[in-house]
Amino acid sequence: MSEPLLRVEGLAKHFQGLRAVDEVTFEVQRGELVGLIGPNGAGKSTLFNCIAGAIPRTAGSVAFNGRRIAGLDPARIARLGIARTYQNLRIFPDITVFDNVSAGAIGRIGISLLGTLIPQLGRKRDEAIAEATLAALQRFDLLEYADQPAGNLAYGQKKHLEIARALSLQPTLLLLDEPAAGLNDTETAELATRLRALRDGGLTILLVEHDMPMVMRICDRIVVLDSGRKIAEGVPAAIRADAAVRAAYLGDDT
Repeated sequence: MSEPLLRVEGLAKHFQGLRAVDEVTFEVQRGELVGLIGPNGAGKSTLFNCIAGAIPRTAGSVAFNGRRIAGLDPARIARLGIARTYQNLRIFPDITVFDNVSAGAIGRIGISLLGTLIPQLGRKRDEAIAEATLAALQRFDLLEYADQPAGNLAYGQKKHLEIARALSLQPTLLLLDEPAAGLNDTETAELATRLRALRDGGLTILLVEHDMPMVMRICDRIVVLDSGRKIAEGVPAAIRADAAVRAAYLGDDT
């Protein structure tokens, strides 16, 4: 098997004695859609925050594309090719949909003094930002709303907007934190189709989600956390049949 795109090894995060993440090890191969599941408080979002550099780890290592990234700041990690979304919407409601999404592209391309001083370089930068933004908007059918305030979107569209903003960074790895939260069945099915299409297009995805039917349907593999520790890992059928997983999360009657 080739070198994994993401390798998490012995990762731990403690908060004043609380082991929120406790020596978790797993890998994500290129082109995989991997689910990260577990009950509330299992440590899923804390693990995401450690990978993305939002909080420092207590122990362990994180390697992305063969490079150790633990300890790098979030902006640097994002520029290396890891984009993420959050449990709670973090859109800017008073600015346009286009400007919301372009924030991701700006985060990748950056702002340069040289580009400000040399008009030709500035135009190339602006064109690259616009191209990445429009491609992300089109992917989630948001082009027609590009000039509208983001706050005018329906809730499901706002969830799409967050993912589109992450995609405008043109990542290699996308971290999605409960993207289906608050969606109805129709919206969840649509989201599942879109995520699978992204995966089929070559994007690697690590997905935290509580909607088990969606997770079981679209994920290639699943990692299960409970009380900060990894208790299972495997393909959906194996996870569904695992007694420890049923006891911890899915329910004995699953």
